[in-house]
Amino acid sequence: MSGCCSGPARIVVEFDYLTVDGNTCDRCGDTHDAVRAAVSDARAALPSSVAVIDYLECELTSGRLDDSNRVLVNGRPAEEWLGGVSMMSDCPSCSDLVGESVCCREIEVGGVRTEAVGRDVVFDAIMAAAGLAGEAGSAGLSSLSSREDRAAEASSRPADPASTCCTPAPPTVTLVTGPGCG
Repeated sequence: MSGCCSGPARIVVEFDYLTVDGNTCDRCGDTHDAVRAAVSDARAALPSSVAVIDYLECELTSGRLDDSNRVLVNGRPAEEWLGGVSMMSDCPSCSDLVGESVCCREIEVGGVRTEAVGRDVVFDAIMAAAGLAGEAGSAGLSSLSSREDRAAEASSRPADPASTCCTPAPPTVTLVTGPGCG
């Protein structure tokens, strides 16, 4: 955050996932639950004077499987905020949905490979985007206690005297869903 009237950091979290006839694969379903929980936790942990978090969900068709099961934080994959990578692997659940053998995204962060993007990965990426955690190459995933310490630090920071020249922006919540988002 910078300057008098720049206001809180704006963080956009986007979840891209496959849908076929209203159904999604197991990986995307687990990631969906984790992302919603992480966004909720981050909103509770970060005062609106520090960050405003927008959350977008984008339903993808089978033609965009390479983007499915992806969580972006300010346009950057969540795992990359933490020094992780993504890769494609066989996904029987996606295969059942689309009627042929296909692959889906999974991630590796801190040496741990998972098919679903976990709550901690998303929460830590949001905190990194808010400037409250290390980025790629740092110690990796935070522990719950250190996340709570960062959240407490953010909410107990004294107001920046320069910020009194502006009216704080109200918190904004945006939920957009629909086929072909992005």
